[in-house]
Amino acid sequence: MGLTDQYRSVADLPGTIPVFPLAGAILLPRGQLPLNIFEPRYLKMVDDALRGERIIGMVQPDGDEAILASQIPGKTPKLCAVGCAGRITS
Repeated sequence: MGLTDQYRSVADLPGTIPVFPLAGAILLPRGQLPLNIFEPRYLKMVDDALRGERIIGMVQPDGDEAILASQIPGKTPKLCAVGCAGRITS
């Protein structure tokens, strides 16, 4: 079974996944999105994901204020209603 065969529907995904709010980046189905993770909170998120199902959610911050909030440690930005779940492959 390949990587994409494991998750065919929403029901196949874990009940909870970490969310990475990233302005200007879109993860498309079956696509790849190279990321340079450097902030401690997102390094921890990736480490946690690698210890589990390796799934993270990619969601755009919703609006200019949310984009600014996503860049401030400890701030939780308002997110768009739709995102994409992706599997960390390396």
